[in-house]
Amino acid sequence: MAIKDIFKDVLKHTHGLGIFEMVKITGVLESTEIETVDPDKTVIVKAETHTPVPDFVDSTIGLSRMGVLQGYLQYPGFDDEGAKVEVLKQERNEETVPTEIKFTSADGNDANYRFMLADVINQQLKSIKFKGADFDINIVPTQKNLKDLGYFNSVLGAYETNFAPKTDGTQLFFHIGDGTSDRTKILISNDIDGSITKDWRWPLDIVLRILKLSDSGNCVMSINDQGLLQIVVDSGLAKYTYLLPAKS
Repeated sequence: MAIKDIFKDVLKHTHGLGIFEMVKITGVLESTEIETVDPDKTVIVKAETHTPVPDFVDSTIGLSRMGVLQGYLQYPGFDDEGAKVEVLKQERNEETVPTEIKFTSADGNDANYRFMLADVINQQLKSIKFKGADFDINIVPTQKNLKDLGYFNSVLGAYETNFAPKTDGTQLFFHIGDGTSDRTKILISNDIDGSITKDWRWPLDIVLRILKLSDSGNCVMSINDQGLLQIVVDSGLAKYTYLLPAKS
């Protein structure tokens, strides 16, 4: 597992959504965890790589200016087989900690990206506690679901940014708009075991961006009647859990 593939994966599932300013990566011998939250606290991300990343054992780093890191990763000279990508470390407070990642191309170009140090990222992005939750509905969204939701978001999104999940027997619908204005009701599933009885609302555009990160079958959306929506996306390198508190 190349370190550049880890960074590509992390950026795709955080920076790629366009709402996060920084990301914290914390490593121990047994695991590597990734977490962030947007400034409006619309989406909380908790993630863990399937295999611990050796470069981050006993370390905490922060990613900011993620567009710079994205640009380095996308440069063809740094992405080919002859390139060298390495995490550099320094002694700080009698500890050896990661401080930057260096890219060197086969033809001699190089670039460095500096991490936020542990004390800075810990101050800027407090640890996010989540003890888990019980969910009333669990579904695997289909490509048709995404296509339908994307279409009606393009039609109504300028006037109504949120959607409300509602159940009717074993059917789950996503409602955009309400009875006083333009509206649509999109069938998501005919086979639901559970119910949503309250009028919870979530931002459709952001939910769609998250759902589109996954390939069909490796994404599970869960909703409970206490106002929490969860989307779990398995990238193959890590499992990303997106938590969205509802707007009532």
